[in-house]
Amino acid sequence: MSDRDEGGPEVSPDRAVMIRLRARLAVVERAAWFGFVQALRTQPAETEAYIAAERARCADGFAGPRWARDLTEAERAMLGAEVDAGLAQLLQDGREAIDGAG
Repeated sequence: MSDRDEGGPEVSPDRAVMIRLRARLAVVERAAWFGFVQALRTQPAETEAYIAAERARCADGFAGPRWARDLTEAERAMLGAEVDAGLAQLLQDGREAIDGAG
């Protein structure tokens, strides 16, 4: 695999590492999305209950000093809020994907 864009400028080695990691994360995210939507289609109540339980678990976990020990209290609070918002958005996006699919 080349670090060049088709006919474009060279990509620095540091940026190439970052771009490859982003690509891997995108692949994992898409695969997880597929599984999540399938679960929401086949077991909507159970999937929604699972997400609700995970939101509560994460709220408790990030509120205390045992999770993300390398972060300050304020940083853990921010991380917890971002995770909670992400899980809420995930559920909303999943519902919209299913409703839009017909």
